[in-house]
Amino acid sequence: MTGWQGDSVKDDLRQTLLSDPLLAAARAIGAERGVRVWLVGGAVRDLRRGVPVRDWDVAVERNAIALARAVADRLRADVYVLDAEHDTARVLTADAHLDMAGLRGRSLEADLKDRDFTVNALAIDLDQPDRLIDLVGGERDLADGVIRALGEQALTSDPIRLLRAVRQAIGLNFEIDLQTARWIAQHAALITTASAERVRDELIKLIGEAGCADSLLLLDAYGLLGHILPEVAALQNVTQSPPHHWDVYEHTRRVVDALEMIGARLLGFEQSDDTAIMQPVIPDWVWSSLLLTLSPFADALRTQLREFEIDAARSRWHTLKWTALLHDIGKPGTRSVDEDGRIRFFGHEDLSAQLADERLRALKFSSAEIDRVRGVIGGHMRPHWLAQSALTPRAIYRFFRATRDYGVDILLLSLADHLATHGPDVERERWAKRLELIEAMLAAYFERRAEVVAPLPLINGTELMAALNLRPGRQIGVLLEAIREAQAAGEVTTKEEAVRLAREVMSER
Repeated sequence: MTGWQGDSVKDDLRQTLLSDPLLAAARAIGAERGVRVWLVGGAVRDLRRGVPVRDWDVAVERNAIALARAVADRLRADVYVLDAEHDTARVLTADAHLDMAGLRGRSLEADLKDRDFTVNALAIDLDQPDRLIDLVGGERDLADGVIRALGEQALTSDPIRLLRAVRQAIGLNFEIDLQTARWIAQHAALITTASAERVRDELIKLIGEAGCADSLLLLDAYGLLGHILPEVAALQNVTQSPPHHWDVYEHTRRVVDALEMIGARLLGFEQSDDTAIMQPVIPDWVWSSLLLTLSPFADALRTQLREFEIDAARSRWHTLKWTALLHDIGKPGTRSVDEDGRIRFFGHEDLSAQLADERLRALKFSSAEIDRVRGVIGGHMRPHWLAQSALTPRAIYRFFRATRDYGVDILLLSLADHLATHGPDVERERWAKRLELIEAMLAAYFERRAEVVAPLPLINGTELMAALNLRPGRQIGVLLEAIREAQAAGEVTTKEEAVRLAREVMSER
């Protein structure tokens, strides 16, 4: 055991442990029942780093589920059994949760030595909050910023830890110990034996971190990328013609990075310029123009992208990052070379959408997430084509009709895609034109939605059938859609004009 270094650290820790309602209840009920309770794992690690903790893990001598139920009763909180076989339950309050589990093995020492990495094998007896229990050198590795496995078997016995090592190295900004790195590379293929759900959850956390571009490099360096995201690994060395600066793999990394920078600078999402690979590439005037043009929509975009698909780790923003990662995975399968040497990828967006669908289904993502990713990828070239001609209200209506509520996601992805295509050679005129397009589209979506994006019907099907003496059928839907599109374009404004347009459409068919 070791003590905490520095009185201020010790005092802050004691105050946290004594004041947190979940920990206070666990400590009190454990004392009443004669059961020892230890704070363990990532919670101790993060407390030591001075990071606020809302997700607590405790190990108890025995009867963890019963103790969790007692804590929940005392706090009037919810409780769920996570794993009855391993005596594990979760207590949920409005803003935090506490996982309680029986010891792994016959003692605390056995429990700690059965964990993954030294920095996660620290513990604190809740009755002695000023003493840190460190049996494996975790405090030293925490101070040095090192992820070190508790032996080779710690990785091979639970292969998801191969991926977790990379995720925690990125999230904590730590280095992976050399021997641990060798073990990961040696046993990388074992990741295929982990359940799809566990791989998905680790990847969600990894891609949710800022600096996703670096994560891909680490996954590839340790031989993991080809096993968990083979379609992304296959993008390496797939060359592209100008104006592209990089092959498809490097372009993909830079699209994700540029998207993170847009999220940070425009929307206030977490991202450090120190880790952004596009930071030294993109001219400063690009960011100035982006902020000047799109800042009026920042609050609305932020609100929309923070909507949760499943839970706090799976918001629309995180789903959009997945989309950026997978948006070009169809390029290897659609690559062709013209007689003049120009490289083409005709239809790559459709194949990319299909492959993304298959990969996310294999990883057990939800249908809602898969539909959104597939829709954004399938439509990610639309802004490029729209920028080729004057933008009309009819074109805006058709765009959002086709892309539904993920049209906004496509617009943001197109900005990142543009920057990662042109890189340091981004042209002022072309960039200004793209921003002008995005500004008009966002203004229509957020400010003129009832006029251009989703106009209220001037006439319904029953009224239209009565006015034109028509019988029910597919034709009614076609006529109503023609009216709606003309309404968005400002060509019809009354019910009478709508009926007249319907007659004209019928006469032309």
